[in-house]
Amino acid sequence: MIEFQNVSMAYKDRPVLNHVDLTIQDSEFFVLIGSSGCGKTTLLKSINKLLNVQKGKLLINGTPVDRIKTNQLPNLVGYVVQAGGLFPHLTVEENITLVMRIAGYPSERISERVTEMLRMVDLDPDTYRNQYPSQLSGGQQQRVGVARAFAVDPPIVLMDEPFSALDPMTRAELQDEIHTLQKKTKKTVVFVTHDMDEAIKLADRICIIQEGHIVQCDTPERILKAPANQYVTDFIGANRLWANPEYIRARDIMRRRPITISRGRTVLQALQIMRQSGVDSLLVVDGRDRLLGVLWLEELMSEKDGSGSAETYLSDDYVAVEGDTTLKEIISTIDYDVSGIIPVIEHDRTLVGFLTKSSLLATMSRQFVPEHTAGERSGVIWAAAAH
Repeated sequence: MIEFQNVSMAYKDRPVLNHVDLTIQDSEFFVLIGSSGCGKTTLLKSINKLLNVQKGKLLINGTPVDRIKTNQLPNLVGYVVQAGGLFPHLTVEENITLVMRIAGYPSERISERVTEMLRMVDLDPDTYRNQYPSQLSGGQQQRVGVARAFAVDPPIVLMDEPFSALDPMTRAELQDEIHTLQKKTKKTVVFVTHDMDEAIKLADRICIIQEGHIVQCDTPERILKAPANQYVTDFIGANRLWANPEYIRARDIMRRRPITISRGRTVLQALQIMRQSGVDSLLVVDGRDRLLGVLWLEELMSEKDGSGSAETYLSDDYVAVEGDTTLKEIISTIDYDVSGIIPVIEHDRTLVGFLTKSSLLATMSRQFVPEHTAGERSGVIWAAAAH
């Protein structure tokens, strides 16, 4: 665990970090982000003592960083920068070996470990171990940098905008690889970027810094849904949430107070409720508001004796989703030719709201679409029925 306790730092009397209190949990993929000069890189470099904390305390696993000897750091903290930070006059193997020797790694294991690390980052050891950085592409250099950072198996890996100089395709590929590697190895990764898309893709939590202050530190989902202030809103950009449908959930977009009916009502009563409410379906619930099924207008209309039990026509011809279901999952599972009203339920089938195809289309397009489409069993007949 990494703990910043009231940390402040300045450069030539200009404040860079202001009273930072922050805890980074073990095995967390933690992303620092903010505009240029906000203090994110200063925060990162203080962890491995490239910059010294001037005020406050910085602890790693309860030990103040200033008490950790420099030659102990490679065993504790790996470090990756742009282009891997490789020494140009050393071969790939020598670059990886250098950190291992500083860390006191057993000499007889070094060559074997270099082989393991190159394979880990998908570089053939026989091909690349004797090449120089100038012979490698940007993506290959970055892979070597990652291999070097992981070589002595430190619990913490720092990454300072490692992919910013790469082309978009290589960048996306390496983002996927480092995310997979972090989840596999359970290392604590502290990652600096200026790219919000990259932060959202990688982070367990995102820490947004403004002029040396932490303005919001939370999961990507909560930051997208509830920016702390206008700076965060402007920084993440308009409509960014809608570009990440995996963070939009049924409960975020559902309509509340669906038109319901309890079991035991007659067909005539059900039809009357539909007429009064302007809907072509009713959600049937028990005494604890748990969903039992749906009554469709077209099926009730076939009943000649209105005194008959409406429950006779209880249908399971519908698709229900839970409140946590993402918009992405909803879109991929519903059948637009069949699905009408879409009840939103909790795990115990308690009814909490509903969706319709037209409301989903409005959500996806972010603009008004007609509430009812001819031939669609939407559950809503008139726009006024949106309860």
